[in-house]
Amino acid sequence: MKADWNYRAPSLRIWVLIAGLGASAALVKPIQDRIDLRLHQPSKIVDILYFASPRVVKTLALGYDGLLADVYWMRAIQYYGRRDEAARRPVRYANLMALLEITTELDPDLIDAYRFGGVFLAEPEPIGAGRPDQAVQLLDRGILRHPAEWRLHFEKGFAYFWFLKDYRKAADTWLAASRLPSSPSWMEGLAAMALSKGGAVDTARALWQRQYQQAGRADVRENARNHLLSLQVDEDRWMLEFFVERHRAKLGARPARLQDLVRSRFLTSVPRDPSGTPYQYDPATGHVRLAPSSGVHYVRIPYDYRAAFEEKLSRLVPQN
Repeated sequence: MKADWNYRAPSLRIWVLIAGLGASAALVKPIQDRIDLRLHQPSKIVDILYFASPRVVKTLALGYDGLLADVYWMRAIQYYGRRDEAARRPVRYANLMALLEITTELDPDLIDAYRFGGVFLAEPEPIGAGRPDQAVQLLDRGILRHPAEWRLHFEKGFAYFWFLKDYRKAADTWLAASRLPSSPSWMEGLAAMALSKGGAVDTARALWQRQYQQAGRADVRENARNHLLSLQVDEDRWMLEFFVERHRAKLGARPARLQDLVRSRFLTSVPRDPSGTPYQYDPATGHVRLAPSSGVHYVRIPYDYRAAFEEKLSRLVPQN
């Protein structure tokens, strides 16, 4: 047998490669464990905006202001719309105002950025940034550039009324807007309702109805619809609980079921929630709630008008 004189010992490079493969294989398990841990416990997202100055961005635009404004407006919408990502930021919408300021500096005529950006800023967390003060600032920027645009005045009054609960400023804003040539006839009526005693709920309902009818974005319309349905839910619940207590006062016990209010002639029928689902009733406490199976997306009203509502009911249905 001839010896194989062509045999060569593995070079140092091959040994290094083999050692590297072995080390990589050994690291697979701890790396996978770390990935699994990250998936179950998502890390915080570092929320950095590299260019926060509107003037700096406008200078860097090199004349392509309109195009860059559209880019930043899309960034603002995506920044607002990614709710899962927002929950992992140190502050949910810390850079939202900066994005909107950059957008409107690049294109002062982008009316939607003022209007819907104001909604994004004003809505309380977790729906929005919870910064109605910034919403007013943004809308003021728009009004300064477009003083005759009644929709900007309407949204500003909305922020004052609903989120800042400053009914006087809301009314003043709408009253000033009602004098604009393009303003709709109902604007002055909103101002009157905001100033009237007990008119807050009627004004709120009218506001949400107008926003639902006129908003150009589907998510803003849906938000307005949820508020309108939530107002109805609260009034249904309070009305039912009012008659449950009337039943107890007259007959000595709360009804076992809400349907008993019909048998006792307190009601002609028992209302269901706006999605058509029966309300949930606890005869031990007399409380009425939305059922877990309800299709209503409930939004808590930021002020309580239950006492005024029940006083109105008492006047309409005096106790025998």
